[in-house]
Amino acid sequence: MVSNQDAAELASPRELELRLKLIPPGDTVRGYFFNCALEQVRLQGDEEALRRCVEASGLESPTAFFKYPMSALLRLLYHVAWALNDSRGGFEASLRLLGQWTAKEFLRGSVGRTMLLLAGRNLKRLADYLPTAYGTGWEHGWGEVMWTGSGQCLVSIHGNVVPYPYFEGVFLEVFQAAGATNLKVRGWQLGTAHTRYSLSWD
Repeated sequence: MVSNQDAAELASPRELELRLKLIPPGDTVRGYFFNCALEQVRLQGDEEALRRCVEASGLESPTAFFKYPMSALLRLLYHVAWALNDSRGGFEASLRLLGQWTAKEFLRGSVGRTMLLLAGRNLKRLADYLPTAYGTGWEHGWGEVMWTGSGQCLVSIHGNVVPYPYFEGVFLEVFQAAGATNLKVRGWQLGTAHTRYSLSWD
């Protein structure tokens, strides 16, 4: 198991370039990930930061369900997290919030609503559906779930270069929306393109 990186190292331009080199050619992601990130910069009212973020991704108004290069999303997430750094408590906190905001948008859509409807109050069923839900948005890596006890599981995401705080935010939002109580989510890096998350609830 690899311990989490120093926050400054994770947030560095050098780390972004390292992660970009690990993205397989042709990997894509849906446009709503871009829209959610850009919207948070627009809400800040900082036109110069927004310009830098749009320039970094090369996309100003992505179509929600079109597919775009994974490399463009990674550049965007880093630039948005840098832009939000001071107001949101740091790079990792900004990424975590970006994950939460993206999950909120996902849950408003047909796939997200269906996922919550099918799970009902059964959080085990919800967790088991996570790899399928992941595949609806990402053509970059894959996910798996391993149960470690009642109301406890490990979620692994393999082959995805987005730093772990982003998916911590996603899982927090999804399980809170499903009614989880005493929810705990902790993520860490297994490698630059591999992350794992411990989820537990009552």
